[in-house]
Amino acid sequence: MTSDIAQQTLTDRFAGLFNPLEITAEQFTSAYDTPDIGPHIEKDYKGLSYLSWPFAYRYLKQHFPTFFVAFEEKSIGEVVFGSPGAYYLRPYLTDGSRRSVALVFPLMDKKHHALKELDARHISDNCQRAAVKCIATFTGLGLRLYAGEDIPKEEDQAPPKSQGSTKPATSADTTPAQSSSGFDGKDALLKFCSANPLHFVDAKTCQHAVKSALDNLGLARGGDIKNESDYANVITTLVSTWVKSSGLKITKAAMAKDLESIRKASSEGVDSINNAVAAFYLSKKSMLPQPA
Repeated sequence: MTSDIAQQTLTDRFAGLFNPLEITAEQFTSAYDTPDIGPHIEKDYKGLSYLSWPFAYRYLKQHFPTFFVAFEEKSIGEVVFGSPGAYYLRPYLTDGSRRSVALVFPLMDKKHHALKELDARHISDNCQRAAVKCIATFTGLGLRLYAGEDIPKEEDQAPPKSQGSTKPATSADTTPAQSSSGFDGKDALLKFCSANPLHFVDAKTCQHAVKSALDNLGLARGGDIKNESDYANVITTLVSTWVKSSGLKITKAAMAKDLESIRKASSEGVDSINNAVAAFYLSKKSMLPQPA
């Protein structure tokens, strides 16, 4: 009987029959832009950035104290679905009465390969990873770290087989290509450092700030920025970190509004984004702590 109730509950949830958990756009944006996660970002063996689960839960409780992660159950107490090589979890966010839809999270080893055999440790580790992604997806906390996760890197793709000529590649052949839209992320970041709208002490300090923002987003270089929207994400990440390191006292709501203004400038190009950052700096200049 208990198994039948669990199955019916699961069927209802798959059909969307539940009270939806509500997160406002302002709450999501504020969580997405939180600058505090920077010191807790780590990298795996592939160089991908991630937020460890203790910190993900910490920030979840700071922003959404009544929320927690739960898992769909195949039967009472059993959270793993699928079959060997295709095992998956279904995490969701809830406050105990309302809930989100469930994600599909594949069970993987540390090299991101699908697991064909399971033990208790595999299930436990993947539940924690699934919880972090669930938190990020529905609240925005750490979501930027997943940017580009599902896009294969150039070095992961097999090079095309040579047909005909075997001459060595020329310098023109090995020049990194711009995105199909013609956007040059590296050039955009150089423009930012040249303009220096946040008034870093020198160009090198600005470059370090840019590199840190790229790292926080899981990006390796400026060439990974494909368009103005991606560029705006990098710059707002940099601005968030700058605010914290500068000791500015700004409410989360006000900060979210300022960052949204910078993002909106992306529709008018890189210069508009940089100008929006310059305007942000001028509006906050009087609030900056004065040297003793």
